[in-house]
Amino acid sequence: MNFNDPQLRDSYERNFSEMNGGSDAVRQVKALVATHHFFQMVEGPHSSRVHESIDVLLSPELRPGLRDWCRRSNAALTAVGLLFRDQLNLLAGEKLEREEDFPGNPS
Repeated sequence: MNFNDPQLRDSYERNFSEMNGGSDAVRQVKALVATHHFFQMVEGPHSSRVHESIDVLLSPELRPGLRDWCRRSNAALTAVGLLFRDQLNLLAGEKLEREEDFPGNPS
C-alpha cells in the first residue's frame, strides 16, 4: 500500500501489525480506519492525512476489503461508526454494506 505521507504510512503499519483475525484485506481496512480516526481526532476533518486515508480506503485495491468490513461490522458499529460508514457510502457512490452489491450474489 502506497502513502504520500510518511506519518500516515507509519500509523497504518503500526495499526496493521496490531490487527487480529479476518482476511488481510479486512485487516488493512481496519488498520486504515483506525489511522483515519486517529488523525481526524488529532488534526481535524480537513487534515491532508485524513483526506489521504479516505482516498486509500476508497481505492480500487481496498474496495473489496472495505465492502467486506462494512458488511461484517454493520451490526457492531457505534453511532459515530455508522456516520463514518454513511460518509464512505456517499463518497463511494454505493452502499458498501449491501450483500446484493457483490458480483455473483444470487439475490
